[in-house]
Amino acid sequence: MRLSTFLLLLCAIFILQDRAFGGQYTSEECSAIVKRWEGHAISQLSELSEDRHTELKELLYFLHRNLYPREQLCNDSYDKLRFNAKSHCRLLVSHDDYSILSTLPVRSTSIVTNLRHPVDRVFSAYEFTVEVAARFVRPTLRGKVDSLKASKMASSTLMIWPWSILVPWMRDDLYERGKHRISSAQEKTSPEGFSNYNASSFVMPFHEFIHQHLVADNIHNGEAFQIAGLTSNSYTKGAEKIRRCIVHHPHLGAHLLNVAKMKLDKLIFVGLTEKHEDSAKAFAHIFVRQIHAREEPIISTTERSPSAVSEVRNSASDNATGFAKQALTVDGLIRTYEKCSGRLQSIQAEHRIVSLKHSLPISFSKEARLGVPEQILEEIKKLNALDLDLFEYVQHRFRQQLSVYNSSQNNISQQHATRNLTTEINIIKGQIMINEGLQRGFGYTKLVLISVLYLMAIGVVVSIGKFVLSARRPAR
Repeated sequence: MRLSTFLLLLCAIFILQDRAFGGQYTSEECSAIVKRWEGHAISQLSELSEDRHTELKELLYFLHRNLYPREQLCNDSYDKLRFNAKSHCRLLVSHDDYSILSTLPVRSTSIVTNLRHPVDRVFSAYEFTVEVAARFVRPTLRGKVDSLKASKMASSTLMIWPWSILVPWMRDDLYERGKHRISSAQEKTSPEGFSNYNASSFVMPFHEFIHQHLVADNIHNGEAFQIAGLTSNSYTKGAEKIRRCIVHHPHLGAHLLNVAKMKLDKLIFVGLTEKHEDSAKAFAHIFVRQIHAREEPIISTTERSPSAVSEVRNSASDNATGFAKQALTVDGLIRTYEKCSGRLQSIQAEHRIVSLKHSLPISFSKEARLGVPEQILEEIKKLNALDLDLFEYVQHRFRQQLSVYNSSQNNISQQHATRNLTTEINIIKGQIMINEGLQRGFGYTKLVLISVLYLMAIGVVVSIGKFVLSARRPAR
């Protein structure tokens, strides 16, 4: 009797839990829930200023660090928000979704982000999850995942969403597969016909990974949910229920996309990971142009009160502004980006090699991805249909942004060409004037010379005449 009662209670708990997550909500119930959220989200967006997508605000959320001096960076907020409005920091970088805006000074915050092709994004999530989990499979680190998560470190991969969920899960899977290999006396080396993305004896195969519940909840359509502010790490009230409704009733995804696209249109810039260099150049152009338009140099705010900072900004001299304009250029920012980007890629490649070579006989690369069957790629596209739609939308917007940038660069080139042509014309005019002056000067000199020669000739004639007359006189 007790056992049957317990089973009934357990069943009731599961039903209620599933219902709370949207699995048992009817299509009509979920439709009402999602539409109510959509209306509220659109209403919030309408309250934002119209210049939000064109004018750079005081606080910039999620951008490359080197655009601001270190003292103007907000505290690291990858694992949790550490924003303090009184700090007067200018750049906040985190791993949150759009809902974080509810905790920031909305009217003085600009947001930028990059979107990635959904298939590449899923590949990257798999590779990074395995790479980081593999670090903790080694005997010396096997038990340190939980201790590191519980530590007070400022920022650790194990504390950052969604890796805080995926890495421990993958670590446990790697450990179980390792135990199975040992118990069955399997070789530690890769067998013949081995595939880096289908090495089931060592790591969860890629085609299994994409169908796991945790991956569906944290990776698939992650960009659409992140822009809409409905991830499993959201600040939005009821986000879990809304997300589950959309997952269980795919036709409601249209409402999610509607909000996500409207929010993207409020961002000052949206780049593409596949077009990193072009994205950096286009954004640097926007950033520098607006800073220069404000006549506001990027200044140090270390150990200054708000009033002192205000005084410094208000009293910034023309020389200081001029210096900032010279120092803060598109070319300067691009050089900084290229230097830092190259260094970051090298560090990431080194970490990946070190993480895998001691634990797993696998290697991830763009070349290795080509061996994944097309059927699996098509499955990823179906599982990420919302992200694909959003990515196509962003591609169109990015082409427009890039067109504006290229047009401005062409105008600058034309201005340089016009300036150079004007300079050449002025030089030629100067040369003509000099030549004319020389010619006039030479004509005057020639006249004087002829006059002198004429007078000399007259003098000679007179002298000869006097000599002839004197010769003809009779002697006395």
